[in-house]
Amino acid sequence: MKKLLASLMALSMVFAVTGCSESSDSSSESKAEAKTTTTTTAAPAVESKADTTTTTAAPEESAADTTTSADDTTSTGDEAKGTYENDVYTSDLYTFKIDSKKWAMQESAGVDVMFTYADAGDDAELESASINVISMSNDLLNGLTASDYADQIKQTYNSMDGYTVTNDKEDKFAGKDAYIVDVTGEIDSQKVLLNQIITSDNGNLVVITYGASENAYSKLSDEFKTVLDSFELK
Repeated sequence: MKKLLASLMALSMVFAVTGCSESSDSSSESKAEAKTTTTTTAAPAVESKADTTTTTAAPEESAADTTTSADDTTSTGDEAKGTYENDVYTSDLYTFKIDSKKWAMQESAGVDVMFTYADAGDDAELESASINVISMSNDLLNGLTASDYADQIKQTYNSMDGYTVTNDKEDKFAGKDAYIVDVTGEIDSQKVLLNQIITSDNGNLVVITYGASENAYSKLSDEFKTVLDSFELK
């Protein structure tokens, strides 16, 4: 379930990026294609995990297997060109703190960076928790606003069977105007909760997605808050 949830979160971003790119005019179409060409590879990952995931799949690959230590410097590719050092992830558009003893950084197509919860101990449900970030520069967005993107996200989730947008509001995040979209759904007969924070700075878009199974979400609310409170937009 852990990997499936993380992939679903990434897939929702793929749908939104694709939809937003199509709404841009032809002058930015080639740039959008370059972006979405790399992200569409996330879709098969979700399908394959959905086909093969069973109730015993969680132990097969633990988050600790892919943990990146705080001393490593890791580039996540063309999406973010970010680095992760001393428990701080830094990209051209934002920075945030995340404890490498608790969270394992993952490579995932379609997002800047993804972390899954690695400090689960004997509570396997906690492994369902994920945080990912995607960003889009102003030249790629071609005038697309955070509000437009939030609308696309809501349409994406509402079009997915079993998923419902339960809350959607305007708020502040890291000192900037933001749109908050909360979603509930079901994976392997378990209720999952997903949240997205959509904000922009100088026309650049940053979207943070985090969530977990319902039980794990309640247990990790303080962990999520710690990471979110550390975000700074450049």
